[in-house]
Amino acid sequence: MLDAVSIPEMVVAAVTMLAGSTVFSTMGFGIGMTTTPFLLLVLEPQTVVVMVNTVTILLLVLIIRQTRAVVPFREMTGISAAGLLAVPIGVFFLSSATSTTLRVSITALILVLAVLTLFSGRVRLPRPGLVGLSLGFVVSLLLTSLGIGGPLMVLFLLTREWTRDAIRGGLAFYFLVVEGAAVIGYGVAGLFTAERVVLILIVIAPVLIGFGIAALVVRRMNERVFRHAVVGFIMVTSVMVLAREVSAII
Repeated sequence: MLDAVSIPEMVVAAVTMLAGSTVFSTMGFGIGMTTTPFLLLVLEPQTVVVMVNTVTILLLVLIIRQTRAVVPFREMTGISAAGLLAVPIGVFFLSSATSTTLRVSITALILVLAVLTLFSGRVRLPRPGLVGLSLGFVVSLLLTSLGIGGPLMVLFLLTREWTRDAIRGGLAFYFLVVEGAAVIGYGVAGLFTAERVVLILIVIAPVLIGFGIAALVVRRMNERVFRHAVVGFIMVTSVMVLAREVSAII
């Protein structure tokens, strides 16, 4: 079973997941955006998706445990339920909805919203509950069909009067519901091959180390720094995605 995974694959997976888990555990999102470009250099796309989403479950549980005292479970339950409803639809459209043009449009929208959030301060939504439910469904649909969309949920939560840890915990709860359902689907579909199981086991230790590093970083971040770091990260990664997709079109 070990022969199916090469040494370069192990090293790249371990180092990349260490960096990705640090970013994810600090901000509550972004592991896919930070790890995928590097993992695709040595692994095929399906393996990357299965490995990252499966290992992320461990981080989500740890973040929820870390922030359990302030996680807005009541508000996030409805949003997460709406996201759960979209999972089978997103999986169904996975093969036909991976349009480069659609990726560019959605990423450009995320970038615009990030800029507005950075310079306009907190936004007051007239009906945040309805907006949250709608976004819960749409973001889940985008995540399962296109692999993007998470920043939209992040930007929505930034408009709420929540603390840094409440945002991190709320995101973790939402992603746990959506990605947990997706991982169950992987098992049903027989996507956990021997190679993928080995890779998952290999990256567990680096992922836990990344979580530990993030715990130290978060303690030193005040609310203002956290907010600007999150929006800045969304802007940088959005520009990177746009550049990659536009180059593909050209």
